[in-house]
Amino acid sequence: MSTTPESNNDGVAELYDEFSEFHARVNDSNLHLGYWEDERDTSSFQEATARLTGLMINRLAPESGQRVLDIGCGIGQPAFTLADECEVDIVGITVSPRQVEHATARARELDVGHRVRFERADAQHLPYEDCSFDGAWLFESLIHMPDKPRALREAARVLRPGARLAVADMFHEPGKDWSTIHPLVTAVELAAYTPMLEGEGFRVVEIEDVTPHIFVPDSVRVALRTKMLEHREEWVRIAGETVVEAMLDPEVNTFYTPGLGYVLITAERR
Repeated sequence: MSTTPESNNDGVAELYDEFSEFHARVNDSNLHLGYWEDERDTSSFQEATARLTGLMINRLAPESGQRVLDIGCGIGQPAFTLADECEVDIVGITVSPRQVEHATARARELDVGHRVRFERADAQHLPYEDCSFDGAWLFESLIHMPDKPRALREAARVLRPGARLAVADMFHEPGKDWSTIHPLVTAVELAAYTPMLEGEGFRVVEIEDVTPHIFVPDSVRVALRTKMLEHREEWVRIAGETVVEAMLDPEVNTFYTPGLGYVLITAERR
């Protein structure tokens, strides 16, 4: 007998209400991981996160005048980058009220509020009509959704036939489910994505394991630790003393989790 996964929306909202604005102020407005070409790549964290956004835009491949849904929009930076590169209208959704406030204010500052707006909504219960979007992405947001098939089913419902879905997600290697100790994330194996997407109304175009490219180079790790030290008290308030101590330990690579993988997916709504 199957059971419906319990919603974790309140916990995710509380986490990102605290984390998002602080992260934007001291580090970068992109809340996702970075992409480095190889171990010789000395790109900053900001440059690497922007590169990953570019890869997602390429996968989405939107056309001028289309309407795009950003599912799990954070504080809006990927949406702003997309709007800057493509003449599309974007609706970003998040369960965090403060993320909506921050992203909306930033949209006004950038004078893109007429094309980019943000709303509080649950990805597993989208408040939009069938076939009302021309494209969508899940940019490191599916990891927070315990009922992933439901979220994908909802995405398929609001997308028109033939519309593209781009996904960036963290997975776990077989037998190494690192997500079990994290109450607000649930990871699946790489092999689970194709049947899950196909079962909820999508055709998989491409799945690319880019795990080696998300490893943070040593020089970038040093820079991030330096910033953490400068704002240590605020990090402790958000993440707790134990987590911060571990992240500041120079002998431990806290940006690497055994068994963690990263995938980029392109799919089309059937």
